[in-house]
Amino acid sequence: MKPTVRYIFAAVTFCGLVVLLNETYDSRSSLPQAQPDDEQPSDGLGLGLIDDVLNSTLGFEKILALSLPERTDHRDGLILAAAASDIEFAFIDGVHGDAVAEKALPPGERKGFNPNTIGSWRAHLNAIARSVLPHHVHFIGSLIYIGAASVVQNNYASALIIEDDVDWDIRLKPILRDFAISLNALAQHPEYDSIDFAELPTVTPPKTTPYGDDWDLLWLGHCGMHLPATGTVIHKNDVSVPEPQFLHSWNPDERTPLASFPPHTRVTMRQSTTPVCSLAYAVSQRGARSLLYGLGLKKFDEPFDVMLRSWCQGSKDHDTHICPGVLPQMFDHYRRQGPKSLDSDISIPDTAFRYESETLNIRWSVRLNMEKILKGETDYDDQYPDTQQT
Repeated sequence: MKPTVRYIFAAVTFCGLVVLLNETYDSRSSLPQAQPDDEQPSDGLGLGLIDDVLNSTLGFEKILALSLPERTDHRDGLILAAAASDIEFAFIDGVHGDAVAEKALPPGERKGFNPNTIGSWRAHLNAIARSVLPHHVHFIGSLIYIGAASVVQNNYASALIIEDDVDWDIRLKPILRDFAISLNALAQHPEYDSIDFAELPTVTPPKTTPYGDDWDLLWLGHCGMHLPATGTVIHKNDVSVPEPQFLHSWNPDERTPLASFPPHTRVTMRQSTTPVCSLAYAVSQRGARSLLYGLGLKKFDEPFDVMLRSWCQGSKDHDTHICPGVLPQMFDHYRRQGPKSLDSDISIPDTAFRYESETLNIRWSVRLNMEKILKGETDYDDQYPDTQQT
């Protein structure tokens, strides 16, 4: 091999390794996986595929994080939180709306839309359908090729899509395990209107994903939703859930639907009801293909999360889709100390100042406990300590 060719090959190989290391994050320094209730199984429960919820992709084939490249603060925070939680993910670059060609937009009236709304829509569709950057680098012999990180294009059985400022409880994996068990119980026992988690009927391990074999979208991170009249699993004594007075939605004056339940109750529902915000959701391959058509090609006339809700509920010319949800949410926005204008790249900037960092609805926040985690301490700070005996 000629020297010049050898140097070029070495340089390309090095660049490929750098891209791979920077775009896929996988840590083996995991947090203690405490349970959300008094049960303390160390690994799985012998539930077959359901136990995959405890792995580094939370039982999904892939985790994709939407993030503008210039928001290095968001990227660094998410990388650290994921590493501390033994979670592996890949970034999908966010999109500036003014970079989206008008002729590429689907039909629909978009009065009052700002470029950020269009950019957000396109970034979500890139994760679902295709992505230009970032890329995964694959090595085949001495050749390098670039593959797009997207659900439909890669035929992923499932993928979790998150925004880059999300936060979660230190006990996320066992919380998700209970959610998966609940979903399988609801799918396999439709004869029940409501099921007590402590008295779940027998569940057969699923065959395709830990969360069941028949769903389109799992709405895991949101700004609030209502409870359906039927199709629920009621999980009482879940100590990862704050007392009702500490639970908040996008409307701070709205009383949580969980106020009528005992403190520390989490509700899993077969079908989400009027959810708002799309900060963390999972799609099956079936759901991703339908989303690509319905929201990417058929119509674009509302913000992405509003269209997602219509797509789930079967309104505004969409068929109904199976979109299980959970309340309170398992993911919420981390909001750091400082000007609130730093929070979002979509919403109108808020001129107020936040004097303390916070994550709503999450008790043992990974991000707010980061200093303790890095020191190996386990006396985690509880954002919402109990005010009454339960």
